[in-house]
Amino acid sequence: MSMLSDDSGSSSDDGGSSSSSSDSTTGAIIFAAAYNSSKKKLEFAEKSRYLFRTGYRKSNQDVFINDLNTGSGDERPWLTEDEFKKKYRMNREALDFITDKIKDDKVFKNKRGPKQMNPKHQLMVLLDYLGTEGCGANLPKQRAYFKIGHGSVKNCRKRARKAILRCLGEKYYNWPDENERRKIAKWFKKEFNLPNCVGVMDGTLFPLEFEPETEDAGDYHGRKFQWSLTCLVVSDQKRRIRWYVSGYPGSAHDNRMLRR
Repeated sequence: MSMLSDDSGSSSDDGGSSSSSSDSTTGAIIFAAAYNSSKKKLEFAEKSRYLFRTGYRKSNQDVFINDLNTGSGDERPWLTEDEFKKKYRMNREALDFITDKIKDDKVFKNKRGPKQMNPKHQLMVLLDYLGTEGCGANLPKQRAYFKIGHGSVKNCRKRARKAILRCLGEKYYNWPDENERRKIAKWFKKEFNLPNCVGVMDGTLFPLEFEPETEDAGDYHGRKFQWSLTCLVVSDQKRRIRWYVSGYPGSAHDNRMLRR
């Protein structure tokens, strides 16, 4: 009996050990699955703009369509040609021209997520921002006017700027080559009797809203504005900017910038 009892006890111990090992394996599998699931969620969260999103707010009013509308028949446009030019700093034809040049840039194509806004509309957001003085086109004001989200406002500015620099930069901003310089000089000689002139240079000031928080803040005090930055520009006979240098404080003279 004692032998049977010993064997039975041994068998019971083996069964308990096997059950414990099985439970540990199951627990490890559950933990690994939970860990992998959490890791994927964390990776997704890191790539997302929002951790929690309750839904998009949408307006029934399309500001872009209203501003671009030229009217038809008895219908008058919401913005006249002059009003459109004052707001976006160019007419509708120029806007169409630039849009056609940049619309196929890779920055306007999402690899994932919802479809982007029309490239023309994104360009309009950037133009409104660049053409508005001070904080008149900050995030809240542009969001309220265009009826789009704060994040969309920032993305529109960034994308349109990148597309312009990539698609138009080298073609429309460059120093004239030898043949073009001859043509420019010939034009200035004919119109103003200026020999060997390949461009007109002048300085301009960009006013600053506040005093710079730097040790040399006094240098930004110019003769026309309280605080400003100086920019030196060279343009050709068609008033196109062919070269510029900027970033100097408002007190800097044109000659100093030219000798940089």
